Amino acid sequence: MKKTVNVNIGGAPFVVDEDAYGMLKRYLSEIEIRLDGVDDKETMQDIETRIADIFNGTISARVQVVDTQLVHRAIAIIGSAREFGEPKRSLPENEAPSRNDVRRLYRSRSERIVGGVCGGVAEYTGLDLTLVRVLMVLFTLFGGSGLLVYIVMWIIVPNEPRDSGMSNERRRK
Repeated sequence: MKKTVNVNIGGAPFVVDEDAYGMLKRYLSEIEIRLDGVDDKETMQDIETRIADIFNGTISARVQVVDTQLVHRAIAIIGSAREFGEPKRSLPENEAPSRNDVRRLYRSRSERIVGGVCGGVAEYTGLDLTLVRVLMVLFTLFGGSGLLVYIVMWIIVPNEPRDSGMSNERRRK
């Protein structure tokens, strides 16, 4: 079961899962500490509005909750916080990244056809699942080593934990 949070981003309401909320909050905080103090509120509002546009363009009847994959996609489009320059001040202690924020590669339990390797790689990298699957087929057909790599990853990469936030199943608590 996954907790969700109702938030207002750029003037639009969204339902965001707890992990995605934490990730988005850290991202916005890291951008904010890099701003020079001139028009900070307006700049942050513009960034939030762009994030809301990205979320609205992706959310559909099938996907109604903003998850970490969608936050990764928005960050990839806007750019990392480092692209906004060097930090002008430090993050508040409660917003500093922790060891628990480290991403791990798992085989997906929900997005699997054979072993969940492609689903796990897509979640980890933030790439579209279909693109990862097409690349795997191309590597298998033209590179010859794709199938071997898939089997090795199937053996080595652990299955996604049952209580993990990476699952695409989103239930409200």
